[in-house]
Amino acid sequence: MVMQISLKKNKMQELPLVKDINLYLDEKPSVYALRQKARQALEKNKYPIKKIEAWKYTNIQPILSSNLKFEKEGHICTNECCHNHEKSSKIEIRFCNGKLHIEEYNLPKGLIIKSLPEVLYEGEYKQYLFNSFDIDKHPFAALNGIYLEQGICIYVEKNTKITDPIEIIYSQNKSNENQIHIHNLIILEKGASIEIYEKSSSNKVNTYLINTINEIYLKPDSCLHHYKKQNDSNNSYHIALNSIKIQSNASYKQYYLSKGAQISRQETAIDLQQSKASAEIYTAYTAQKNCLTDITTNINHLSENTYSNQYAKAILEAQSSAVFQGKIHIAPDAIKTEGHQLHKALYLNENADLNCKPELEIFADDVKCSHGASCGEIDKEQLFYLTSRGISKKDAINLLISAHLQEIISLIPNKDIQEEFSY
Repeated sequence: MVMQISLKKNKMQELPLVKDINLYLDEKPSVYALRQKARQALEKNKYPIKKIEAWKYTNIQPILSSNLKFEKEGHICTNECCHNHEKSSKIEIRFCNGKLHIEEYNLPKGLIIKSLPEVLYEGEYKQYLFNSFDIDKHPFAALNGIYLEQGICIYVEKNTKITDPIEIIYSQNKSNENQIHIHNLIILEKGASIEIYEKSSSNKVNTYLINTINEIYLKPDSCLHHYKKQNDSNNSYHIALNSIKIQSNASYKQYYLSKGAQISRQETAIDLQQSKASAEIYTAYTAQKNCLTDITTNINHLSENTYSNQYAKAILEAQSSAVFQGKIHIAPDAIKTEGHQLHKALYLNENADLNCKPELEIFADDVKCSHGASCGEIDKEQLFYLTSRGISKKDAINLLISAHLQEIISLIPNKDIQEEFSY
C-alpha cells in the first residue's frame, strides 16, 4: 500500500497542473479518446526543459510550481465581474473565467458558430481537431487536450465574405489561482473571408494560466485577418498556439499586440501547403519589468511560389526578458518562394535581456529569403528635441515608444482595431 501511494505521488509530480477529474462527455468514447491521447503525449514527452531548443530561453518552472486548480463548475457571469453585457451589433464570443458565455448570435448567411461541446457531442468537424500540429511537440497543447472542453468553432461557407470582425473575448477578472484551457477551430472554405479579433485581459493583478489553441484551416482563395491583443495580469501566465494550414492562393495575416503576463508565449506554426499560399505576421510587444515575453514562429514553405513575412518590434523595460524565435523552412519543392523576417528592439534600460534567434532552413534553389535583427536605445537627440519644446521627459519617452511600435500598428487594415491597438 505504501508503494502504491508513493508511485501515485511521483506520477502527479511528473505532471504538474494535471488534475484527475471527470469532464463533460467523458462517457463519449471519441471524446475520451482525444483526452487520453493528450494525456499519453504529456506523460511520454513531459514539460519542456531549457535543454529543448524551442524552449531554451523560456523558463516555465514558475508555471509548473504554481499548483493552479482547474474549475470544473461553470461560471455565473455578472455585469460587475466580467464585461459589458449591453446589446451590441458586433458578434462577441465571450469566455469568462475560462467558461463560454452562451449567447444567441444573429449570424449572417454562410457563417456558423458552435460551442466546442456541441462539436464534440455531434462529432462534427472531428477531422480538424488536433490535426494541424504534432501534439508530441507541443506540451501545453497536450495539457490543453487533457482538459478538452471549452472553445468555439467558427465555420465560414464557400465564397462567404464576412465584413464585420468577430470578437473573441477572454476575461480573467475573476480568475483566482486557476488554469484555463480553450481550444478553437476556425475553418474557411474556398473563397471565404473573415476578420477575427481576440482579446485577453484582466482588470486585476491576479494569478492564473490561460492556455489557448487556435487550429485554423484556410481552403483555396480564402482570406483571414487575425488580430490579437494580450493585456493579462502581470501575475498571470499566457500560453497560446496558432496552428494554421494554408492552401493555394489563400492568405493569412496576423497582427499581435502584447503588453501583459509574467510569462507569455505566443507560438505560431504555419504550413504553406500549396502554390501561392501566403502568411504575414506583424507583432508589437512590450516586455515589462520582471516579465518574460516569448514570440516563436515556425513557417514551412512546402510548395512553389509561396510567400511569408514576419516583422516584430519590441520595447524592453528595465529587468525585463524577451525571446524572438523565427524559423523559415523552405522545402525542396518550394522553388520561387519568398520568406522574410525582421526584429527591431528598443531598450529603455540596459538592464534588460533579449534572446533573438532568426533561422533560415533552405533546401531549394531560386528563392528569396532574408532575416535580420537590430537593437538600440532611445535616441538622445530626439529626446532632447522634444523636451526642449516643453514636453516632459516622461511624456517624450512615451511618444518615442509609441512611434517605435506605431510602424506595426499602422499596418492594421481595420481602422477601429488599429485605434484599439494604439499606445
